[in-house]
Amino acid sequence: MRSFSFTGCVGGGLLFLAVVGSACTRPGTGDASGGIVAGGECAPSDEGGSVSAPTFPGSGLSGAGDPITAALDPLSCGGGNGRFTPVEETAQIECYYTDSDQTTPMAFVERVVEIAEGEELVHVRLTLNPAFVDNTYGETAIGWGGGGDQPGGGPKPKPKGHKGHTFKDLVGSDKAQFQMTDGTGELVLDFFVDYISADEAKPSGYGSLGVVGGEGKMLLGDASAIVAATTSLDRDLNACGYGAYTVDSPATDENFTPNPETPDWDYRVVYDVWVSASAFGAAGFGDAKISYVHASPSKYPSDTLTVTPGPCPPPPCEDEDPPAGDDDPPAGSGGGDPGDEPDGGVCQESGGECASDSDCCWATDQCSNGVCEPLDIPR
Repeated sequence: MRSFSFTGCVGGGLLFLAVVGSACTRPGTGDASGGIVAGGECAPSDEGGSVSAPTFPGSGLSGAGDPITAALDPLSCGGGNGRFTPVEETAQIECYYTDSDQTTPMAFVERVVEIAEGEELVHVRLTLNPAFVDNTYGETAIGWGGGGDQPGGGPKPKPKGHKGHTFKDLVGSDKAQFQMTDGTGELVLDFFVDYISADEAKPSGYGSLGVVGGEGKMLLGDASAIVAATTSLDRDLNACGYGAYTVDSPATDENFTPNPETPDWDYRVVYDVWVSASAFGAAGFGDAKISYVHASPSKYPSDTLTVTPGPCPPPPCEDEDPPAGDDDPPAGSGGGDPGDEPDGGVCQESGGECASDSDCCWATDQCSNGVCEPLDIPR
């Protein structure tokens, strides 16, 4: 992995910003459950071909929660410094859902083409729902011991086999897998990005090792195509200057309200990666996808959940739309416990016949060769 010579609207629930244009800045009232905030008095701008970008609570005050077009610098605490210029009308966003809950995203992926130091880059960002995993740990962990609600309803279980959440749980164990295709749909890059590992070169002694260390590695393609990679916890500990928080995270509440002593701390789990556009050849960049979310541990009974892409929920601040959550979810929207068939039909247990992932009862299974099988994460 190479690098350039870079220098180094808070709200609860699920808020929405415009990827291009003015942002809806109304503070939210949600919590760690990842629920959608009801509509307010503002509406995202639709100028310049904008798309609605959700954001989960807990981004802090640094600007880390701004849309991907805000041109985050890899070594900044959360803002841009003018080195990156997003290319107009290239921003895209896709939300990812479990089969049992098709209403609240488990994650969302943003991507945009940027120009930095004369080179064209593809910037991809994965943001996980803090109801699945977050950057709270130690004595100040939030939602890791039961209580509260999961997205889609139901009690939040105590993490299976774990007592709370520690900093060591995050170090050297968590990662995200990205698969990137060219304009013809051919898979060009497949890789893991390390979340956080011991790194003596970083001020805090910890940092993301990208695709070349820790849990990061290339499965397909050349590591030289990955120009830069970072994560929210790396920024918290290093760029934001909060390197002392390696036992207990900054104290907060269920709304992830910024702590006055660490106002820029990002409580969300976020992965950012910048890829050279030249890696995709004449066909150009096509898409960036994920097929599962993983955290060890997570707040869910399983540490790995298969997810499928879909449109993001509509912005809740459109005047003509009813506030999200006021109406009953449509048929097939899910929201039940893991294992429920979204449409109320009969789903297939592990080993059962299937035609697609949605036929399998468990979010930890995928349909492989016509059979529901546990998801196999490459090592």
